[in-house]
Amino acid sequence: MILKRTDYKRSTWKNGLGHTDEIEIYPPTASLVKGDFLWRLSSARIEKASPFSLFPAHERVLVVLNGAGIRMAHTFEPGEPEDVNEVPPRQPYEFPGDIQSRCELIDGPITDFSVFSRTGEVGTEVRVETIATGEDFIWRAEGKWNFAFLIEGAIETPEGQLDQGDAYSTGPGEVVLHSGSMNSVLLLVSLSSFE
Repeated sequence: MILKRTDYKRSTWKNGLGHTDEIEIYPPTASLVKGDFLWRLSSARIEKASPFSLFPAHERVLVVLNGAGIRMAHTFEPGEPEDVNEVPPRQPYEFPGDIQSRCELIDGPITDFSVFSRTGEVGTEVRVETIATGEDFIWRAEGKWNFAFLIEGAIETPEGQLDQGDAYSTGPGEVVLHSGSMNSVLLLVSLSSFE
């Protein structure tokens, strides 16, 4: 199934300091505010240093899609020094959703992609792939739920074309993705249930 960027659901961050475009949430009846989701995919633009909302009982994977990157600071225990890490563009960064976290911009605003998954119930694999112009890419989608998000370029899927910011969802199996008239960069997400 193709998920068009124009169909994503926009919502306000839990902390009220920005907004996020929800790409997909499961189960579909779950909500960001209630935090009753098994997993959730979203994208947001970060324009200034800000704290991150808490998501108890969830793990997070963040990928900087565009921009110079961010600096993430976490407080694991009250009174302890912050754990600070630089997150460069297009490298998945995992951290717990239930700890105090904040970010600083390295050099201007960024756009990110976030994967939320319930701790102990969902396994998450996130990677970035570049496909050369005119080449086929065989995607071995191994999760129960799998998503290909197009960061840049143009990709032909078995169900139609992806434009920048669109996503393609599929079950487990092999999928052939074709890069069009330019190099394409894909963010691939596979989610597996531990049940």
